[in-house]
Amino acid sequence: MILDKLFKNSKGEFFNIIDVLLGDGENNNYIYTLAEAHAIDIIAKTISKCEIQTFESKDNKVEETKSDLYWTLNIQPNFNESGTSFIYKLITQLLVEKRALVVINKTPKTNFLYVADDFNANSKILVGKTFTNIKISDNEGNSIILEKPYNTENSIYYSIKNTKLATASESFKSKSAKILKTTQNAFIKSNTPKWRLKFPGQQPTMLDPKTNQPITYDEYKKKVTDGIFSEEEAIILLSEIFDLVNLNKDSNKDLAEFSTIVKQIGDSVSQKWNIPLDIFYGSKTEKSTGTNDFITFAVDPYFELLEDGFNSSLVGKESYLKGEYVMFNRFSLQHKDIFDSANGIDKLIGDGFSRNEINKFLRLPKINEDWANEHNLTKNYGKMEGGAKNEE
Repeated sequence: MILDKLFKNSKGEFFNIIDVLLGDGENNNYIYTLAEAHAIDIIAKTISKCEIQTFESKDNKVEETKSDLYWTLNIQPNFNESGTSFIYKLITQLLVEKRALVVINKTPKTNFLYVADDFNANSKILVGKTFTNIKISDNEGNSIILEKPYNTENSIYYSIKNTKLATASESFKSKSAKILKTTQNAFIKSNTPKWRLKFPGQQPTMLDPKTNQPITYDEYKKKVTDGIFSEEEAIILLSEIFDLVNLNKDSNKDLAEFSTIVKQIGDSVSQKWNIPLDIFYGSKTEKSTGTNDFITFAVDPYFELLEDGFNSSLVGKESYLKGEYVMFNRFSLQHKDIFDSANGIDKLIGDGFSRNEINKFLRLPKINEDWANEHNLTKNYGKMEGGAKNEE
């Protein structure tokens, strides 16, 4: 799983949640890492749920079709993945690694597509790159290294590296981890009881209340401590000559400061990925415009990027210039309720949309009747001749 790379330290070891909470070493970046993983997951899931439409030229007319390419991109890109999991892996790889490679394994009948887990690219700039040491794996943990090199003829290469943004993100991540560490230590210190056992004068000889035998001061302190911190009900045997004082009873802190910092980190990560806060935190309301902003600024650029790669490598220049192309169906991004859309459907029918065109928008089955493909313009639209007619 590509997201696993976000939860490993520089030694390649997975973070332990207990170590994270206790602030052990470099694992205290977990809060930022978790927020970043959440942002990437939202974007990847949103994109992967969209249908990829394929348009082909037939009889000098470009029409939407469901050909082999449609099947490959939406249903089965290879024998190990569905179309949804393939796109999710591709966009996640791109967002985490800032680059991604799709290997095209061409066969006489169809093309199979695989997202590379790792690969090497040569340093060529003015000509197409060549890729070697390509690693491909399945969801069961099995992997292979492809022996032959791949190039622009049988692969799709994506890259979105932004050095300045990456540097700023790492700087913020490091500083936020230090702030969280400091706040966490202050919380632990202020909420961990510190006791002082006072006795005026020299230390007396102490007797065990059960055995009436002398015990040391350390043994007596342990009995008192066990009683104070026991999770069960307990009676503490304390001599009248002793005074037990809680040194920090008035300095306890709550988690408000810690929670505020965590929220600020989440807000910053959300801003970095152009995700509205109500979408990032799942607090969207019916009146919120967050979904539209999310689609426009956080998701749409990656739609364009993926489409460019698919059209360049899977459709080809000659076919694309004839009008053939592939495109993500962005209408499926938002949930559409047929009852809430009733007024809009009526307007679309009056504006000349057929019933089957509307069904497609609503993701409803096609109606195999002639009337469902008819276009009826019921609105009073038309070309006006000679301007408005005066009425007397």
